[in-house]
Amino acid sequence: MDAGRKILVIDDDPIYVKSTTAVLESHGYQVDSAQNAEEALAKMSQERPDLVLLDVMMDWVLEGVTISQEMMSQKELQRVPIIMITSIRDSEYRGLFPQDQYLHINSWLDKPCSPDKLLSEVEKTFARHDKYRKAN
Repeated sequence: MDAGRKILVIDDDPIYVKSTTAVLESHGYQVDSAQNAEEALAKMSQERPDLVLLDVMMDWVLEGVTISQEMMSQKELQRVPIIMITSIRDSEYRGLFPQDQYLHINSWLDKPCSPDKLLSEVEKTFARHDKYRKAN
């Protein structure tokens, strides 16, 4: 477990944010949240998170993709790992998700996902990220 690490949950569903925050905080993570791109990017410019949990569909269908692209364009955010957690594959918008471009995403989970699966993916992502940082 990586207690004390900062995770930013970017999602416009307050119930999802509340339940995810409770799960992560119960395992020692510091959690903040944002409901849209503007709020998320402002928070990340003030304090860089150690990990981002990112929804795709918020104020507009591919808002999460835009956030990941903006993070990639900012040197201080390029190395922040992203776990995309979304239900887009089960929606009528699945065909809009980009298939032919690099996306700054380290992992993918479909909503809904169990707390155990979420925690497992968070821990795996931190482990991969730490291993990469030590090698470089």
